[in-house]
Amino acid sequence: MPMTQKWLLLGALALGLLGGYLVGNRQELAQSSLLEVQQQTLARQTEAIARLESELGIKDTRLATQQAAFEQLQQLLKSQETQTQELKRQLAFFERIMRPQGEQSGVVIDNLTVQESNVANRYHYRLALTQPSKQRELFRGQVQIRIEGSQDGQPRSLGERDLQMKAGAGRYSLRYFQLLEGDWQLPEGFIPDRVRITIGKSGRQPEQELLVEWSQVLKPLLGAPSEQTPAGATTTQPGEVGLVNT
Repeated sequence: MPMTQKWLLLGALALGLLGGYLVGNRQELAQSSLLEVQQQTLARQTEAIARLESELGIKDTRLATQQAAFEQLQQLLKSQETQTQELKRQLAFFERIMRPQGEQSGVVIDNLTVQESNVANRYHYRLALTQPSKQRELFRGQVQIRIEGSQDGQPRSLGERDLQMKAGAGRYSLRYFQLLEGDWQLPEGFIPDRVRITIGKSGRQPEQELLVEWSQVLKPLLGAPSEQTPAGATTTQPGEVGLVNT
């Protein structure tokens, strides 16, 4: 082979090798650039996700704070509404005493409230008796209290002895009004449904009866029973006359 052809063949081979190297290197460079782009994109997405999570956390905190404030406001409004209703009830109670409208003689069972206590199955009761007649006479008598319900799936009615009431707790003596207070201790497993309070007929005293659902008179534990006494009322023991403070 002539010398010139050899050099031409070597030159062509060298150009081929150079071209292959350049092509392969260009693919590697392209892949490297694509990887860098992907890494940058991933970094930006990671930053964006972190930023969104931070903003979401701030919004969640604000929402939780607003929700807590709203719940506190609801509790405050409920408490104020309860106090308002209690004041209205007390006002109506004293209006019935100070401004009697009827001529009915005798003692009337005005209202009953029952409050939970810290002792299991023990409840504090407050029974209000009034004399609605304009002619104030002194009436004395006995209130009979029974709680009707069920125990072990069977109907049961509890009397004063079953309720562990103090002796003479139901006696009254009044011209205007009297609050009878005490405690009821319900037996374990007893489910109360109704409270029945009666005053038997005696002389000018007509027969009276109050039958009320347990759920209607039951109040949750809010504080000591003495804190619940209406302003201006004299809480009396059995046998005392209840009067309005002036």
